[in-house]
Amino acid sequence: MSLNSKLSQLFHEVLSQYPDMFLIEEKHNLNFHEFILDGDAPLGIAQISSVSRQLNKRAEEQIPEEENYSIDVATPGADSALKNIRQYPKHIGRTFQLKLEDDTEIVGKLLKIEATDLTFQYFENPKPKKTELPIKRVIQFNQIKQANIILSFK
Repeated sequence: MSLNSKLSQLFHEVLSQYPDMFLIEEKHNLNFHEFILDGDAPLGIAQISSVSRQLNKRAEEQIPEEENYSIDVATPGADSALKNIRQYPKHIGRTFQLKLEDDTEIVGKLLKIEATDLTFQYFENPKPKKTELPIKRVIQFNQIKQANIILSFK
């Protein structure tokens, strides 16, 4: 079994102990192995550190000492695109920049989620008039090519 496969297997074993966390992405680049995870609720440094410690402990026990590798367990950055449907519920009420599969772009607020249906509210014009009513649109998760949260510092 390759080192990448072994580390991936060990990571999934550790992650199975945390049902409220899930894998977003794993990257294997030569000797550097990165696991990006997220949670159903915002994750703190203690949770991420716990997963990282357990993964490193298992790796030390099960991977020969002559293997040279580095492991990093992290969460996606605030400006990272959302990739998993489980990432959306904690962001209800926030404004997103969406690019859909048909290359339509929308800037709108996430109102609700039902299964894989996401309801967004947005205005047709970027600077709507006071009389313009917002549009509510249900978008299937698989229609979203890219979704980024618009960070607000108000």
